[in-house]
Amino acid sequence: MSLTDASTYAAGECDRVADHRARFDLSSRRYVVLGGGQGMGRQVCHALVQLGAAVVVVDIDHDRAEAVRAELGDAATADRVDATDDAAMAALVQRTGEVDGVVDVIGMARYARLLDITDDDWRWGEDIVLRHAVLAIRHFGRSLCDRGSGSITFVSSVSGLGSSPVHAAYGVYKAGLDSLVRSAAIELGANGVRVNAVSPGFVVTPRIASMLDDAAIEETRTQIPLERLTLPADVASALVFLVSDLARTITGQVLVVDGGASNKYPYDMSGF
Repeated sequence: MSLTDASTYAAGECDRVADHRARFDLSSRRYVVLGGGQGMGRQVCHALVQLGAAVVVVDIDHDRAEAVRAELGDAATADRVDATDDAAMAALVQRTGEVDGVVDVIGMARYARLLDITDDDWRWGEDIVLRHAVLAIRHFGRSLCDRGSGSITFVSSVSGLGSSPVHAAYGVYKAGLDSLVRSAAIELGANGVRVNAVSPGFVVTPRIASMLDDAAIEETRTQIPLERLTLPADVASALVFLVSDLARTITGQVLVVDGGASNKYPYDMSGF
């Protein structure tokens, strides 16, 4: 675009009122959801379909993927894939064909102190949190670049922004994922592909709810500035915003969804 063309474009577009409802409409679009069989993945599948999209529910557990597909009806298909398997991810791209984007919620942690963590546990965590994300970008990113548009959106964690005992390994992987998002955004941007992440804090997933009693969950709630617990559906809402054209010029960003908890000064100053 020449300077003259750019000026003409700016003059014509800068005052035009956008159709924001249309920007949030995902009708005729199709997305792959990695880890879509439960929790945040299930919620984002529902959110995408509610906004008009079709989804491919991908999970390592076929029964979980199929159960979510059944909830969604004709708008969804299911596929069982190990996202840490390079060949399996390449085959998934071939099976799914052209898509408008990928939402990747995969991530698990094993907690151990740095002095105690084993090489096997370190490699397991790195594989399932970080390396699989590289595979997702490598395979789906190439396909999206070929079509000239699309998005790849990850679920990171505030663990990548701070540190905690027994949480070091997970924090390293998520910090690496945040860096990967920024790098991929730069490399894929010229092809019209956006790469972002949502970084949740404490999320009351079904697994967390089964591990903690009500008193522990309530104690956590009172430490959050909004005094509101984050649910998987809240993370899904942030993800579909980043997927949609409401975020058409947002790339390389990590959106924190934690009720403001990460903004707090770490020391109690109330007595000063």
